[in-house]
Amino acid sequence: LISEILSRLPEKSVARFRCVSKLWLSITKDPYFIKLFETRSPQQSLLVCFFENEKLFVASIPQLRHSLQNSKRSYSCYQSIYGYHMEFPKGYVNFSTESVEGLICLQESGTPIVWNPSTRQLLTLPKPKFSWNDVKFFLGYDPVQGKHKVMCIPLCRVSNKCRVLTLGSAQESWRSRTIKTCHKHRSKLQSSGQCIKGVVYYKAQVKDTRVWVVMSFDVKSENFDMIQLPSDTNHDKSVLITYEGKLACARINIMKGGRVSGKSCTTFFILEDAKKHKWSRKDVLPVHFGVPPGLTTFLRFEGCTNAGEFIYEVSGFEMVSYILLYDPVKRSCRRFELKGITEDTSMYVLHAFPNHVENQMSL
Repeated sequence: LISEILSRLPEKSVARFRCVSKLWLSITKDPYFIKLFETRSPQQSLLVCFFENEKLFVASIPQLRHSLQNSKRSYSCYQSIYGYHMEFPKGYVNFSTESVEGLICLQESGTPIVWNPSTRQLLTLPKPKFSWNDVKFFLGYDPVQGKHKVMCIPLCRVSNKCRVLTLGSAQESWRSRTIKTCHKHRSKLQSSGQCIKGVVYYKAQVKDTRVWVVMSFDVKSENFDMIQLPSDTNHDKSVLITYEGKLACARINIMKGGRVSGKSCTTFFILEDAKKHKWSRKDVLPVHFGVPPGLTTFLRFEGCTNAGEFIYEVSGFEMVSYILLYDPVKRSCRRFELKGITEDTSMYVLHAFPNHVENQMSL
């Protein structure tokens, strides 16, 4: 009965009630409870992260559910943001992945760290032992077995090998695995990965060519494949995102030198069939919103929610002003002020994690 009641509470309450007793702590760490909680907590949020005085501040912004797309009502609102702060590893921290079933992988001086924002836990993984100077980490999730896996490949170096580590295994260790493709490839620093339905996707260049492709990694079977990208766009400056539950390659054209510009559209190439390398194209009108005269405003695209809202970070003179969620169908916006989270108004967003779900997994 206690387990059933706790599984229906918000994530914040569950985290607090772990302090009630050892029994409640063991209940909330049980794999059955974690799976039950994930099933009953489908609400997704947008996490916005930034540093201030060596502390990580996390703001949680509610996302609309996909069913609200059918509404023809336009909206424009200002909403409060729930936030908290926590101690974080000192030094240069690079967020390596998006939020994957509630977990995020980051990198500190070449060491992979897995972070659970719901439980505020950090798990430092063993550093891979190989001769690669710079590495890139991707986080994947196998929905069949319910397991997270971290994949490591060399950065800016031609290779056909990677290392794989399964989280929660009895003996966490990196395994060497050869990519089963006939082409060696290399990834770049800006090649962010996307995990969709048990497959990790990332951009790469084929060896000795300037051809850009998408590499796919099946998390369960640990097999790789190569997907050709459409030839009618410059993929060197495009980004991979999850759009309406599918992989999409987005070319953001609304910015010129980082400045707001409404002269052109945002183009999406949406993956319809990976085996046939079939992509569809969709052009979306740019966002329009009022800017006071004389104010220099910058707009940075941060991804897309599963409800179809585009995420933009709006700032002026390097200081983040607010987060804008734009619906291109209804041509309407939701605006979130980043105030009251810290005493300092100079807030610098490190990253935004769309479609984040609560996960009570203990690291």
